[in-house]
Amino acid sequence: MSNINKKQEIIAYILLILTMVIWGGTWPIGRWLVSEKVGGATIPPFMIAVIRYFLAIICFFFILKFKEGSLNWQFAKENWKILVIMGFLSVTIYQAGYLLGEIFTAASDASIMVATNAIWVVILSSIFLKTEFFSWKKAGGTFLAFIAVILVVGFSPNVDVLNRFLGDILILAAALAYATYTVISRYFLNKTKSETESYQPSSIWIMTWVSFFGFLITTPIALIISPEYFNPLSYLSIPPRVWLGIAYLAFLSTIGAYTFYLEGVKRLDASRAAIFQTLVPLFGVLFSAIFLHENFDVFIYPISLLLVILGITLVNLRKNKKVD
Repeated sequence: MSNINKKQEIIAYILLILTMVIWGGTWPIGRWLVSEKVGGATIPPFMIAVIRYFLAIICFFFILKFKEGSLNWQFAKENWKILVIMGFLSVTIYQAGYLLGEIFTAASDASIMVATNAIWVVILSSIFLKTEFFSWKKAGGTFLAFIAVILVVGFSPNVDVLNRFLGDILILAAALAYATYTVISRYFLNKTKSETESYQPSSIWIMTWVSFFGFLITTPIALIISPEYFNPLSYLSIPPRVWLGIAYLAFLSTIGAYTFYLEGVKRLDASRAAIFQTLVPLFGVLFSAIFLHENFDVFIYPISLLLVILGITLVNLRKNKKVD
């Protein structure tokens, strides 16, 4: 390996680890934001999601315009139906599961439960995508993830929560929604690749327009639930700590970490970069114990984390092809 390639790989590792640290922090931040018991006065979860994505999509549009020179809105108009579905799953449903779930359960539980998303992607891809096949390795990885879920739901040490079972189910629903979004996005990319004469959407283009349509769907739901936010003056009464938490989710987690991840993937292949995502629940549990003082069971959490990491690693294993 040349010195240049080695330097690029080191930069990739730093960017990807930084990304996972930021994403791991979203779990204690989310719990601190939505739980009055943990953080204090707050606002409805759907309004948190709306403000987060309002701020994020403004940044995304600027980044997309800067990187590609065009928003390619005509292509978005042509494919609005599938973008609406992806936005509904990855923004509306995911944010509902994530934020509502963290009202009821511990951030440590949530960070492990949502990490099973990678396993559900494999299962759904094997069912719906012709390019993916289910194997004994994927079956084994899926089994390990199910055991981790059972351990967390049944034996979590954090029992001083509103309703752990309901919260964990909501987080699991969020993971399944995001997995479904991921599979649909792969289908969308495969379809556009076959149409060589049309625009080939980049990751940032998809993220921008999916976030935009997700925001359009989520906003009326949030305003119907909380009509007082039709009045612009209501936003002035939002506690400063809520603005701080939303800023973390919008700028650090959604914009910053996603940009770091894409830059890391540029320097490594996607499959190697994907393995780094196993660090998210690890940082999630550690930060929840440190900053929220959640209970850390020396048996349940390490075993659950190990099962999830082994499961994700197993489903991503590929046979090494012999090079002539």
